[in-house]
Amino acid sequence: MKSTVKSVLSVLLFFALAVRASALKADLTLESVSMELVCQCGCGLVLNNCNHIDCGVAIPMRRTVTEKLARGESKEQILTFFVSQYGEIVLAAPTRKGFNLLAWVLPFVAIVAGGGGIALVIVAWVKKRRENIPLRKAEESQGEGPDVKTGDREAATRYESIFQLELKDFK
Repeated sequence: MKSTVKSVLSVLLFFALAVRASALKADLTLESVSMELVCQCGCGLVLNNCNHIDCGVAIPMRRTVTEKLARGESKEQILTFFVSQYGEIVLAAPTRKGFNLLAWVLPFVAIVAGGGGIALVIVAWVKKRRENIPLRKAEESQGEGPDVKTGDREAATRYESIFQLELKDFK
């Protein structure tokens, strides 16, 4: 029984790998490779979207990609060929190694640092506001505030004593 289950699982795994390999091979088209290359005519668009009519660069590059696909070369081999011919500037996205790794990591670092900076500023503003509120209340309780009426001096004195007690507990 166990050997039958193992055999069935082995056959299923083999077919799954075969289907996946054929799907990867089927995905390798002129369009999929062209989307990873930048046209070198100066338009700044990916090779597949170069909008110049009769572009003297895009047409030969597409022809080269088509020829290499017909020979059975992989996407990596084709991209390596164009990098050797034009340099890394021909790639639509920077490689994920070496110095180019900064292009992938730095935006996320900047977002986190910016969010941290904003959080620190907000905390400082809130702290400063909280420090200023007791001073205003103390001024009002001493009769210096504009809203203190003559009949409220008892309440102001009572609140001032409560404030002083809380301030001692806080320290």
